[in-house]
Amino acid sequence: MITLILNSKNLTLKIPVDTILLWKEKTMTNKLEKPQQITFDLTDRCQMQCVTCSKWKTVPSDVISKELTTEEWKKAISDLRNWLGEGFWVCFSGGEPFLRQDIFELAEYANSLGVKVASMTNAFGIQNLYEKIIDSPIESLNISLNAINNPLIHDASRGRDGSYEKIIDTIMELIKLRNEKQKSLGINIATIMLPENLEEIIPLVEFVTKNKINGIMFQLFDDKESFHGYYYQKGCMTSTYKMPKDLRIQYKNMSKRAIEIIDRLIEMKRAGHSIYNSYEQLYAMKIFFNNPDDILKDIVCDVGSTNFAIDPYGDVRLCFNMTPVGNIKDEKPENIWINSNSEKCRLMTKSCKMYCRMLNCNFKHNFANFNKGFFTKCINKVKKILTGKK
Repeated sequence: MITLILNSKNLTLKIPVDTILLWKEKTMTNKLEKPQQITFDLTDRCQMQCVTCSKWKTVPSDVISKELTTEEWKKAISDLRNWLGEGFWVCFSGGEPFLRQDIFELAEYANSLGVKVASMTNAFGIQNLYEKIIDSPIESLNISLNAINNPLIHDASRGRDGSYEKIIDTIMELIKLRNEKQKSLGINIATIMLPENLEEIIPLVEFVTKNKINGIMFQLFDDKESFHGYYYQKGCMTSTYKMPKDLRIQYKNMSKRAIEIIDRLIEMKRAGHSIYNSYEQLYAMKIFFNNPDDILKDIVCDVGSTNFAIDPYGDVRLCFNMTPVGNIKDEKPENIWINSNSEKCRLMTKSCKMYCRMLNCNFKHNFANFNKGFFTKCINKVKKILTGKK
């Protein structure tokens, strides 16, 4: 019999999984709220070759004809609007979403229905789109930038020579054009914290503040196979995952300096610098670098209750790494949200062995979904780290 083991002090309970599923079937529908983070991965295609991702291995000729059409994406927007109501946010992501020539048409359509639009971009190929971006209903643009003082660090992390120069030019031109047109586009920086760019982290915050960029969000680098092209790989084996040895060594080697830098980020956030990561997440990063395995115990992954992501081919995931729970072409989003596949996915997130729960998708923008008591756990563990107590 398959069992779920729950440990509470010295008490061990063995509960059949079938019993858990029956209980959840009876209670989940009444308690489950609607998703709060909607993501459209418009395409897996990308011009970069980032060391933190493998989506760029997607061959365009393999997938273009398989991607959702403009009308299919519009139907998804309309269906979500009918379910979620007015005012929710959708983030266009990828791959590189601006490789889709209909991205502005989709943004206009979403806006016409009262849906707010944000977008990610590598900013490598949008130089002829500045005015269209500024004039579009896209309200927030998140630009990937991994270094500010050393262009070679950024270019190496993105796998594309000359990308740093293009991205800095893009940021400055968008700021200039935004000011000239008196527009309100939010321009944000998204930075992955790597072994190679630790000394760039604080200067990046200073760059954001100096140039009146709206804010910066940091994300820990993860197993690059977590960011795969969905056409080739539907999901990861989350229940049996083991962190690759070389990845664990990288975390260990950068841990001391990373913790010092995160402490500085906490100070800078308190001083008013626009760092989007919550204090809870920053404390969690410190615990992670002290011992990554602690995160598996201390963060209850909540993506199954907050996230609704549609991939380029219409498959819906509650977790980017897990297999699809339905397809938007075949089923209404509200039905996918409560179907048996989604129920199983939510249960699986509780026993997931992947470290991606440290990524930003597991944190609401207001970061209110931390499990109760986690902030206190963070503080206590940080104290133990500082005092050397086990």
